[in-house]
Amino acid sequence: MSSSLGSIVGRLLLASAILLPLFLGATGVYLDRGHRISVEAAEAERLQLHILTLLAEAEYERGLSMPEQLLEARLNQPESGLYALVSDANASVVWQSPSTLTMDVADFSREFPTLVPGEQEFRRREALFQLSYQVLWEAESGLEVPLLFTVLEAAGPVVAEQVVYRQSLLLWLGGSALLLIGCQAIILLWGLRPLRDLARDIGQIEVGATETLSRAYPAEVQAVTDSLNTLLKSETQRRSRARNTLSDLAHNLKTPLAVIRSANAGEPYYGDLVEEQISLMEQIVDYQLQRAASGAHKLLRIVPVAPVLQRLQASLHKVYADKGVVIELQCGVGCVFRGDERDLLELMGIIMDNACKYGRQRVQVTATGSSSQPLLITVEDDGDGIPAPLRKAVLNRGTRADSSQSGYGIGLAVAANLADSYLGGLQIADSSLGGACLRLELP
Repeated sequence: MSSSLGSIVGRLLLASAILLPLFLGATGVYLDRGHRISVEAAEAERLQLHILTLLAEAEYERGLSMPEQLLEARLNQPESGLYALVSDANASVVWQSPSTLTMDVADFSREFPTLVPGEQEFRRREALFQLSYQVLWEAESGLEVPLLFTVLEAAGPVVAEQVVYRQSLLLWLGGSALLLIGCQAIILLWGLRPLRDLARDIGQIEVGATETLSRAYPAEVQAVTDSLNTLLKSETQRRSRARNTLSDLAHNLKTPLAVIRSANAGEPYYGDLVEEQISLMEQIVDYQLQRAASGAHKLLRIVPVAPVLQRLQASLHKVYADKGVVIELQCGVGCVFRGDERDLLELMGIIMDNACKYGRQRVQVTATGSSSQPLLITVEDDGDGIPAPLRKAVLNRGTRADSSQSGYGIGLAVAANLADSYLGGLQIADSSLGGACLRLELP
């Protein structure tokens, strides 16, 4: 049992250890991508502001002129990380910021984009972010001059920020994954604790320390423990019945054997006496065997009641054809019995056979119940009935209501014991048909 629980916990934790990193990894990729897009959008806005500043500072008469000291101080400092270029329609650089003095401008001019006036393009070139903006400058002479303003900024600070963000993201997501797996392990151990308790309680039953599962279990486990308790109780009853059967068999056989032993073999009635006592012993043995066998129940099996009653109805109609007995069946839809079909067949066979035997011409069988309700079967006949003083005694071995017949009346006793083994009961009352009414109730 413990290894099974360990296997369940191990499988769930293994699944979590695989799925959580995949899920959080995918989440991290999307978050990193979103952060990168956000950072690049902010970079593009900054470069656009620099271009607008340059447009405000630029003048064009016979050529483009810019002030010696630009408003953005970084454009005045060589290798500052911020650079600006202006090119004409031939992609020739007509102006460059002082910060580009140590750069090979020709490399950039070969990759300037071709844009229409008012269009801009943002992209990353190796270690630089580049924003190009195409304008159509109208000079005082009325001449329209196409100019391409390009601003570049080193991507190092942005890359460093992204590295820090990724490290932080990895730390938080990795820590969250470990925390979630740890929490899930605690939840699994707590959630599966009732199963471990059940395993320990079953172990206590195995060593004889207790006889039932008495602990309060969760609703999901309670149904299992209830069935186990029923099986345990049935097993206890079966063992007790087996011991009692051997004891009763030995005790009940003493009298017939003593009668035979004390009889005179030379008397003419000796043969009839021996045959009578042998018949009596056969009845005693049959009864004890039936009683011992009645404890092997299949408590978890659901047996439809209607087909069993119909089989008995057809058989009894043939047996009592000369008597003309009519058996009426009324069985509710979904009426079921929890146990061994052979036990139900024996139970109802005894009760219905008695009704046919002692009734006149009419037997009525009514069955109600379902998988969630107890099974209640009533069998009524139109015979003479069973007197009230004998109703309790007739369910005990050795008593018959028809005292005119000799021998042991074990039929209803077997039925009563069998019903009791299923934690049910058999009762006798007056029938509305005028005879006896036997009420069988089973959980």
